[in-house]
Amino acid sequence: MAIISFWSGDNKESGQTLSAAAVATLMALEHNYRVLLIDATFSDDTLERCFWKINAQKEITKLINKGKIDISSGAEGLVSAVASNKITPEIIGNYTRVVFNRTLDILCGLKTKIPEEFSKSLMLYKDLVSIADKYYDIVFIDLEKTLRYDTTRALLEASHLIVYNFNQNLRQMDGYLKNMEEHADILKRDKIIPLLSISDDNSKYNVKNSARYLREKELNEIPYNSVYKESASEAGVAQFFIKNGLSKASNNKNVMFANSVSKMIKTIDYKLEELKYKV
Repeated sequence: MAIISFWSGDNKESGQTLSAAAVATLMALEHNYRVLLIDATFSDDTLERCFWKINAQKEITKLINKGKIDISSGAEGLVSAVASNKITPEIIGNYTRVVFNRTLDILCGLKTKIPEEFSKSLMLYKDLVSIADKYYDIVFIDLEKTLRYDTTRALLEASHLIVYNFNQNLRQMDGYLKNMEEHADILKRDKIIPLLSISDDNSKYNVKNSARYLREKELNEIPYNSVYKESASEAGVAQFFIKNGLSKASNNKNVMFANSVSKMIKTIDYKLEELKYKV
């Protein structure tokens, strides 16, 4: 019912994937929405590692088999179903992995290491997302950075909101201003939520100064938190937010981090309401 892409115009680290994982997880817990989080990045298992430990033996077997991918399951299976026009909203769950039963599903990324194959498969994601939108309350997309793939542009155009990620880096902030001007046809001001990720209040480019530099009335931020970062590398994102996301403790740094994610969720709710898009 609402498609929201997390995206960055810069190829460098921006905190995009960990921000998407945090927002999707806490939204599922807070709102009890049926949420789908899609990994649409190339050759990057960061999102999968946020929730599950990677089976090293499986990866070795894949190499022995010369990189052949099982197309009967996961993203490959779903793309195949879309291509053959054999997909309905209800069967999408057969290809996803469950984090919270009935509230949070993850579609892990395509396994191919070949850019051309990735681009070809990603072309079908626009149809996939449109179908998923009929079954889930919120569809989040962790989208491949920059506009080097045509499908990235298509998915941005299909998104009801775009969370534009950047960190406390002047080049990335200048890139935000440049992209907003040069690609105004897809980066429409009313559907953009700028997000300062992995932020540090001690930086010269704290949230207030960054907002002033970017000429934004208010800027959302998700601060750096070492415990969350470690949790994301150890398949512990769900447990992190179960413990801290609904806590009322006010002086705990992990709870304060979760509160910043909750504030971001409120901004998303407000923007959807402002656009008269009801979840």
